[in-house]
Amino acid sequence: MQKLSINLPHNPGVYLMRDYANQILYVGKAKDLQKRVSTYFGRHHDSQKTAALVSNIRLVDYIITESEKNALLLENKLIKKFKPKYNIMWRDDKTYPFICVTLNEDFPKLIISRKGKMYKARCYGPYHNLGNTAKLLKYLTFTFNLRPCKSVILENSAKNAKYGNCIYYQLKKCTAPCLNKITKTDYMKNVRKAQLFLQGKYPQLIAVLKIEMADLSKKMQYEKAAQLRDNIKTLEGMFDRIRFREIKEPELAQKMETARTLSNLKNYLFLKTVPVEIECIDISNIQGQQAVGSVVRFNNGLPDKSNYRRFKIKTVSAIDDYAMMREVVQRRYSRLIKENRKLPDLVMIDGGKGHLDTAKKTLTSLNLKTLPVISLAKKDELIFTTDKSEPLALTKDNPALQLLQHIRDEAHRFAITYHRLVRKKAFKGSLAQK
Repeated sequence: MQKLSINLPHNPGVYLMRDYANQILYVGKAKDLQKRVSTYFGRHHDSQKTAALVSNIRLVDYIITESEKNALLLENKLIKKFKPKYNIMWRDDKTYPFICVTLNEDFPKLIISRKGKMYKARCYGPYHNLGNTAKLLKYLTFTFNLRPCKSVILENSAKNAKYGNCIYYQLKKCTAPCLNKITKTDYMKNVRKAQLFLQGKYPQLIAVLKIEMADLSKKMQYEKAAQLRDNIKTLEGMFDRIRFREIKEPELAQKMETARTLSNLKNYLFLKTVPVEIECIDISNIQGQQAVGSVVRFNNGLPDKSNYRRFKIKTVSAIDDYAMMREVVQRRYSRLIKENRKLPDLVMIDGGKGHLDTAKKTLTSLNLKTLPVISLAKKDELIFTTDKSEPLALTKDNPALQLLQHIRDEAHRFAITYHRLVRKKAFKGSLAQK
């Protein structure tokens, strides 16, 4: 939970404005949370509704999302759930489009619906853009040879001859169930392929298509096999870019709790921005031997393993934890600067005041004086900062402390694992020399 402030992260997300009774007054989305929320404060509002809203705000909660599109979907979901007083955008119960499979029909088709549930139909979504959803529906319909025609044509397929040949069948875009060109069993196989796509089960779909392609080749139906091969290539290219993700209520609650925890951590440490990305550094050695260092990064309270790094200490052979810390900090952040990569919002050192001072001096030498750095001492779980002489002591049940402990413990685990590997290799090497 964050007190009224415009010092929010420059990330896409959703904000929830609350009153003195902690009731949600308004839910909104933003491409840039700080810029959007800032527009509510410090200026005159022509709209009476907006002025009334601002006068009642006590707290602002927010959830950081991966993209503006995700923020839009999450905003809609939260408005539906909480029905905030000042929200008017979704008053007409308008919602985002779904793609539905009409399983109540003998030969189902794909349709677009504004409702996530239909009688005897399976719906997938929601999708954020109606135009793109229509394009996806058309692509799936023709790729998997599903019928695009109206249901009335299928009521009596024996009489459908009067309609003449199906134009989609002539273009090889439909299997023409209206002309009895395909059995219901074979047609439903095509329906299931479309469902695999909509469910995000891409490996299973590709596997099914490859089996069909091999079977067609054996039957010397090379034209159909080639068409299927082209479809597979197209789908594989799409799967490299498309990612579908179902939003669950527990996940939303966890995101909101993490946002509150990070916001509180910002306030405890007097940081300028919310520490969305936190890195922790740990050193592991036995009497100075096989010394290694580790860096782990957490994003929104979750491990970002693509940014984990490990270091074999090269410049220190004696028992000198400070010198080892200096080397790891130097190597890690000089590399980030050289590669012009994003710096974390907060650096945490596993250690006490001395380790913190060493890290701060090293960062300053790299012109990173403004990069926030703290240390967490294991003994009493005290948090040392560079601008306070006394450490910060949070209660053991404080979520902010628990998050820092979790990150610190992960850095320690990562360092210990690497240290054991290095020590094992050194032991095998010594045996080989003997």
